Amino acid sequence: MAIVGSMNLEFAGGGEANARDIAELFVRQGYDVTLFGTGIPKGYEEKAGEYIFHYVPSAFTFDIMATGPVLKISHILSMGLTGLYTYNRIYEKIKDFDVYYFISPTIMFRNVGYRLMKEGKTVILGNHGTFFEVLDMYGFASKAYSKILTKMIFRKLLKNKMKFFIHVQNKYQAQYYARIKCDPSYIREIPYNNVKFSNYGCFNNEEFAVVYLGRLMGSKGVDMLLELEKRADINLHIIGKGPYMERLQKLKNKNTVIHGYVSAQEKIMLLAGSDVMIVPSINESLSISAIEGLASGLYLIVSATSMGPRYIVRQDNIFGVAVPRNPKNFIKEIERIKSIKERNKMDYYKEKMLRREIAMKMFDADVVDKQLIELFTDAINRNNKGNQ
Repeated sequence: MAIVGSMNLEFAGGGEANARDIAELFVRQGYDVTLFGTGIPKGYEEKAGEYIFHYVPSAFTFDIMATGPVLKISHILSMGLTGLYTYNRIYEKIKDFDVYYFISPTIMFRNVGYRLMKEGKTVILGNHGTFFEVLDMYGFASKAYSKILTKMIFRKLLKNKMKFFIHVQNKYQAQYYARIKCDPSYIREIPYNNVKFSNYGCFNNEEFAVVYLGRLMGSKGVDMLLELEKRADINLHIIGKGPYMERLQKLKNKNTVIHGYVSAQEKIMLLAGSDVMIVPSINESLSISAIEGLASGLYLIVSATSMGPRYIVRQDNIFGVAVPRNPKNFIKEIERIKSIKERNKMDYYKEKMLRREIAMKMFDADVVDKQLIELFTDAINRNNKGNQ
């Protein structure tokens, strides 16, 4: 199996975490897995770690769009154009596998994936970050650009009736593929993550606390944290590092604790001792941190612009709420939940435990692992029958 299309794993974003976890999952299933990292922005380079799968970082440096300086200048948007002119060289580098998992819909998927499909290879398209979720939320020009990209990537594939399974992370993605006339029997909605609920706790904590978990950067909605620090009289825990770290530290009030990077065990303890998690991202395809919040029994307050977190809270009313992305809405909802806890702390703790129990049946790693394995099995079996 080849996994293609993520940044180098050292970038450590959500797409990279998913690529790594999928690779590890299928090694445990007996596959020989190679993960090809597309590249990494200049300034983020680190020594590659050791993995149980084969890992090829910066696999396509012959493509200018995958080079460090261009990825940095474009804020990694150039990655989506990798393979526009170099698809033959990319194909030659990855052609000797049986099964391919492309992390997201890009030009590379169109050009290289199409050729692999024509050869009878099993190709699965993942959606760990998509252009249409980002572009379709803005104005007319942005939506028009999204339509252009859709035609560029999918028109040839659909016109020639190429068969490929599509792994979507949320309902919005599933509806998008149905709308462009992809075969619905090839679309599987699996909110893939590696959150094992058994590793997380849920405390009956005395003090009401709100937590943010994630990279401290603009796309994660950290501007919201800056406003919450200035306006809200709440105990706020901020877990994560990034470009906004210094600004947050300057504005920090007495009720805010900026933890930065913490160990896995410390993270679990901080989440277990909180009550609410805020996810103010401008856009995300899923949100692993939100699922970690549910594993800790936390009520989620998420941005209505962010398809993945919005998808999660809409699975059950007990999970939380999606609100318009401005500080007043977040603060109003935080204060409402705080007052509920103050009325009866034991009832609030029972609701935390119930939230965790319901979420476990939908999002626990063991549940979604099984679904993803079934997807790959079905894709391989159906492809083999089609080639006979």
